Amino acid sequence: MIYILLTYLFYPFVYLVTSIKRKKGLERILVIQTAKIGDMICSTPVFREIKKRYPSAHLTLLIDPVTKGVIEKNPHIDKITTIRTKDFKGLAGKVRLSGLIRKGNYDAAVCLNPNVPYALSLFWGLVPLRISVMPDFAGITFKLAAVFFTHLEKHVRGKMVIETYMQMLRKIGVESSDISKDVYMSEGADIMVRDLLGSIGKPLTGIAISSGNKMKEMEAEKITALVNKLLDNTGTYIALIGSGQDRDKAESLCGSFSHKERVINTVGKFSLTELPALLKRLSLFIGVDSGITYMADALSVPLINVAGPADMQDQRPTNEYAIIMREKIPCVPCSHAFRSPYSCRLKTRECITSVSVEEIFSAANKILLKPN
Repeated sequence: MIYILLTYLFYPFVYLVTSIKRKKGLERILVIQTAKIGDMICSTPVFREIKKRYPSAHLTLLIDPVTKGVIEKNPHIDKITTIRTKDFKGLAGKVRLSGLIRKGNYDAAVCLNPNVPYALSLFWGLVPLRISVMPDFAGITFKLAAVFFTHLEKHVRGKMVIETYMQMLRKIGVESSDISKDVYMSEGADIMVRDLLGSIGKPLTGIAISSGNKMKEMEAEKITALVNKLLDNTGTYIALIGSGQDRDKAESLCGSFSHKERVINTVGKFSLTELPALLKRLSLFIGVDSGITYMADALSVPLINVAGPADMQDQRPTNEYAIIMREKIPCVPCSHAFRSPYSCRLKTRECITSVSVEEIFSAANKILLKPN
């Protein structure tokens, strides 16, 4: 709170400086998106549409290091700067962040992560045009700091966050309703996937075995039962998908599968810039509401999303082949775009456990039976 009070004290001076700096054109633009992988993929229309409107502008993206792999091949971004939450804690951290922003000499900043440190740092960073979302879950501290933005676009429940972002962009002259997502992969990724899969053709079903938010993760027993049901009742091959941190879990799962010759363990074998090449080969992807699900969605891969606690009005797969599965439970949704818990307050995770293997299999079988 002390940082906000100090900023109020110096507000007239900083306001005067930023007013003098304001130009007619936008030559240097900063976008802040430090959320996780799924949110980053869902934000890609923002980068694309800004670059379409200002093709000669230099676009810098401020991100969390964990998402760099899904964005570093994006041609609409000129520079990527990574920052961790701990980097701007305390007075020293906020001074560093505002100094970093000031050094960029930006004409405008688009903040997709509305929080106090970014509100203050963009103001102290002397960015003339500072736009942000006003989240539907905003505390008193953020509301006090929000006055340091030059424009706030209120996010309304029932509207997709990306739609709110696109509405917000109108304040910098970007008029677009195209919310299609972009995913780009590294050169040579197709060859890596071809070498791993060999002569395996379709149908090939990818199953994500983990989630960055463990509250959303499908239990191992359910994954095992689902894989065995698919192997026993369809002709599909199975590709297990996950990060290097999931290798032990993948090996444990593989020991309990029937028809092991039709299971390909790809866990930890592909980086985020290489994974799209694998996803493109799939006939079906099955996962919870996490980053890889949105990567598959961006590639128009038929998918089943076990939504769990996530608010599907805020953010959801949008390709025409996407199936969203969820049981009606009074406490759902409890996870929103601007308020995301990492543990179940009821200690049951019923939103995940109540979706049965039979339900997922039935939906998967319908997709797999469709002609290509």
